[in-house]
Amino acid sequence: MTISDEKLVQLFLSGDDTAFSALVERYKYPIFQFILLKVKNRETASDLTQDVFVKLFHVADQYKQTGKFHSWLIRIAQNICIDFFRKNQRKKLVRLPKNPEEMDIQPHLSLSEQAMSPMNAEDEFERKEIQLLLKEAIDQLPEEQREAIILCHYHGLPYRDIAEIQECPSGTVKSRIHHALLKIKNYLEQTGIEFV
Repeated sequence: MTISDEKLVQLFLSGDDTAFSALVERYKYPIFQFILLKVKNRETASDLTQDVFVKLFHVADQYKQTGKFHSWLIRIAQNICIDFFRKNQRKKLVRLPKNPEEMDIQPHLSLSEQAMSPMNAEDEFERKEIQLLLKEAIDQLPEEQREAIILCHYHGLPYRDIAEIQECPSGTVKSRIHHALLKIKNYLEQTGIEFV
């Protein structure tokens, strides 16, 4: 039986360090993905992911169990990224990798089953090309739309939780995601890919 996030936080706060390790194992990859989509650099994303868990170690007692732990942790990651960009605002570090493996992200947007489930080498190449185009399309979105689509489709968060993270009404989140999907659809159609 899987121990809930809330229970792991309680165990950690009562002195069980293995509970903290379990939280890190559970969330290190999703947090890394979230940060990587923002900073576009694996080494930086890895460092910032570590910063998120160092911060968690120190502020775990501030977690209020009225909200989802995952959303709360994403909020910490978002603040770490904001601090990072403030410190490095003069540096230009955004360049989308041309190799899909550099990002290790499996998008959950509704693309055709055949394109996302390759059966041979040609299909595998096509799937990687679609993933790259998807990343490029997402990268071109305005920041708020990009963040909303990442939180919804990559992290599976409901609009309510995204609204809490983005500090806006749920209707605004819905609108951001709707407009983001339209832009992604348009981008993919321009490259000759049908968006289902």
